[in-house]
Order: sequence, then C-alpha cells, then structure tokens
Amino acid sequence: MLTPAPAAAGQLRNLDPLLVDNTGGVEALWYCDVADVLSYPRTAAAALATDVVLVPGASWYQLIATRGTLSYGQAGATDRHGDFFKPLLKGALAKATPTVAAGLEALDGRRFLVLYRDQNGYVWLVGTPDSPLTWSEKYESGSPTTRNGYDFQFAGEGPRRARPYLGTWTVSGVGLETGVQLGAGTGGRVEIRDAHGNLMATVAAGRTVVVRSGFRVAFTIN
Repeated sequence: MLTPAPAAAGQLRNLDPLLVDNTGGVEALWYCDVADVLSYPRTAAAALATDVVLVPGASWYQLIATRGTLSYGQAGATDRHGDFFKPLLKGALAKATPTVAAGLEALDGRRFLVLYRDQNGYVWLVGTPDSPLTWSEKYESGSPTTRNGYDFQFAGEGPRRARPYLGTWTVSGVGLETGVQLGAGTGGRVEIRDAHGNLMATVAAGRTVVVRSGFRVAFTIN
C-alpha cells in the first residue's frame, strides 16, 4: 500500500490532478503596472500565499473582455541559458469607442503583471518584476454584417510558469460601470475599492459579488 508523503518545494512527485470537474477557459483578468510593485513574494514554492504589494495609491485593473474570448497558453522552451516559458494571455475587446481608445493609450510603454481566474475557480499570477508581460492589440473595423473590436494579448518570457495565487489584490473602481462579476471559486479574496480608496466590497472564496459605480466604462461588452 502506498502512503502519501508531503513533498518539499522542487521535489519530484506524482502528478495526480484529482479530476472531478474540469471546465476550460478564463473567467476574469486583472493587470497592474510592474513599476507599481513594492514587494513581490520571493519564494521557490509553486503557490504564492502572500500578497503582491503595490505602492500606496496603486491598484489592479480589470480588463472586461468579450465573453468566451479569454484564454491562456504557456509554451515551454530551452536555450543555452536553460529552461524558460512563454506565457500568452489573449482575448477580444468589443466595440471601438473614445473611452476604450483612451484606456489603450494608457497601456503603451508599460510592463505588467497579470492575475487571471480560470473557470475552475483558481487564481494564477503571470509574470514577475524581472520578467513582466507586454501588451499588444490589433484593431479590425468590421463591416455592416460584423462587429468591430480589438484582439489583444499579454505576452512575455520568463523562468517561471504561471503560479497559483492565494493572496489578495485591490481592484480600482475607475472605469467600472457595468460591474465586476466573480463566480464561485477557490482563489484568494478580492478587495474592490473606488478611485478614492474606499472599500466597495470584499469577495471571499466561494462568493459572488456585483459592484456598480458611477464612472464611465473603460472597456465595454456589447
């Protein structure tokens, strides 16, 4: 009879996903400017149990993509320096508007960390301060029979896979009008604050919240 034994960080182990339910796809995505990171958990552990701390006044921002378009891929590669990974998180933004254009302009020239929550309820952190992600997008005007919009991606290269994130993160209220919707899951909790830093709601694991504010929409779904 085999007796399960705890495994230390970096130790080889059996790979058993314990499949019960498995739903593919990405439910939600948040990003922050890597220049705003005050401290980052420096640990060899696979999962990050402590917070990514941002400078005072900084927040994470939600990117509300067209439903069903968010996905994450992670190709592994090796070169003379060793093993590395190429994370790629992509999706679509519906409808070009002046508000969306202004939001996209603000992304130019920056580097990012990204949190995403998958459809199984797990939250993952992509990128590190040393290996951040870059943003790019492609616009198509559409036609009278098709909608216009943007295809976007966060991409990068680094020595770590996306890591399970069990900490908390503060989400800005700027640009939120249609609400933040989070399904039930097992990740960390989210503190949602307005532009003045006032706490609007706290989402515990397994809870759902919809927050509405009076700000104009930064990214819109039609």
